[in-house]
This record gives sequence, structure tokens and C-alpha cells, in this order.
Amino acid sequence: PIDPASMPKRRSSRLALLACALLLALLVADAKVTVHDKGKKKGPARAVKSDVKYIKCQVCEEVAKTLSREASSLRDEKGAKLTESDVLEKVEKVCDPTAEEGEWLVKHDLVEKGTALTMKFMGADVYGKCGVECKTMQRACEDIVSDRDTDIAEALFTSGDAMKRAAVTAFLCRDETETERGSCLRAPPPTPKDRQKGPAFEATDKKEIDMQRMMKQMEAMGMGGMQMYGRDDMAEMVSDYDDDFAASAAANGEAAGFNAQSFDEDAPAASVAEKAKNAWSSVKRFGRGIADKLKNAVGSDPDDNVELR
Repeated sequence: PIDPASMPKRRSSRLALLACALLLALLVADAKVTVHDKGKKKGPARAVKSDVKYIKCQVCEEVAKTLSREASSLRDEKGAKLTESDVLEKVEKVCDPTAEEGEWLVKHDLVEKGTALTMKFMGADVYGKCGVECKTMQRACEDIVSDRDTDIAEALFTSGDAMKRAAVTAFLCRDETETERGSCLRAPPPTPKDRQKGPAFEATDKKEIDMQRMMKQMEAMGMGGMQMYGRDDMAEMVSDYDDDFAASAAANGEAAGFNAQSFDEDAPAASVAEKAKNAWSSVKRFGRGIADKLKNAVGSDPDDNVELR
């Protein structure tokens, strides 16, 4: 096996970059991947702060429902071993659209109905990109939860089974003694006639959601700066790092079977498609081995950790 300490740092970095890209590719090999031209890349979506007041009660009720379900699942799973920290971790993630606890954010759309702005559940198997409206719901969620996360976790933990959905909603959204927890005490104001209509719900594949979640986890592990790669990007990287890639495969006793020429842009369209298909099959065969090697290289010594940018 390869000793990470004996590998030159530059070579280790390049192999780590390629291995991470292959890991992400395995998740989307059968899905549609959109590669944005860097010159035309849109900026990050931003919340519409002025819309928060129209949906805050609805968001609060959804948060209460989600936290009630998560707390119940934790009690069933951990029993007497459940700690308040376990509950707090769930509370801290409920407003994060890339976390499972915050998945509700990408499963709802904001719809105009007369002078009301309402949250619409799009379906159990429907997922959307976290655009402007998702960010607006996230902002409302953070307004409700962020400054009171420890209080919410304590209430969920100490109340146990008594903290059903109705009780959580009353505590979080209808507390007359705390104005910050009174999102549903008053009806939301009507939307003005000149309010600009929001964008349409943009559905996405579940695999893209999973990939974003994986990238978030990598960032939490200190591997920040990751980005999504399409097949053209992968072809270019394989061409640049072909020597290192082949050496790594050979060291694992793998038959390389993967050639950057598989992505020859001058070949006929049908030939490119066939070669690309074969190339992706090769990637899948030894991708797991490269992933294991990456774990060893990054985790074996803190000084050898590779930050990808």
C-alpha cells in the first residue's frame, strides 16, 4: 500500500482532488449534471426579507412539526441514553436545507393566493433547488430558532413524550409571554398589490440533494471549497492528472482501463458517448479504492490534511 507520508505534497494534493471529484461523480453518474460557464455563473440566491412576515407563522408550524418528529425519533432510538446535546444538534440543523432535518425547506414552494403568501408542500418525492423562496423560508426559520436553540432543545428534552406536535407548536409559535415566540398570535398582513411575484419552483434530482449534503459534510471535515463537477470537467482533470491517476490505479493492482482519450472531443458524437459510458464504468469499479486511499491520506496525520480550493 501507498504510504501517504512518502508521497510528495503536490502529488498528494492532486490525487486528493481527483479522488474527491470521483466520489461526487459516483453520486451523479446517472443523473443530469449542469455545468455553468464561469463567466455566466449566477450569484447565490438571497432571502427576500420583506416576505418573512407573510410566512413566519407557517414556517414556525412546519419547524414545530419537524422538531416534534425528530425528538420522538431520538427518544425511540436512544431511550435512556438520550442527551440534551442530541436534541440540540437536531434543533441547530432544522433551518439548514442541506441537512436531513432541514429537508422540508426544499420540499415546499411559496405560492401567491390573493393577498396571501402560502407555503405549498410539493410532494414526498419532490425536491427543489434552494433558490430565493427557499432562502426566504430559511431566514424565517432562523428568526424563530437561532437565538433560542438551547431553550427549545431543553424544552424538547425535559418534557419527553408530553411534548407532542401541538405542545411544541404552542411553545414555539403561540407563547403570549414571549413576543419572539408569538409568530402565530396574529394573522399575517396582506401582501401589497405591487409585490413582485416569486420565481417558479425549480425541481431537482434527489441525487443532487445528496451530493450537496455530502459536500457540506466534507466542508465540516475541513475539506472546504468543493464544487460540483460535470463530465466535461472530469475529462479535463483526468487529462491533466492522467499519470498520477494511472500510477494510483496500478498500485492498487487495478487494470487501468481508463484513458483520457475516451473523452476525445474530435471523435464522432456516437463514439464519444460510447467511450464516455465505458469510462464511467471504469470510474465506478475502482472509485471506492481511491476513496479509501483518500481517507487514509487525509486522516492519517493532521499535518498532511489537504484543503481543496
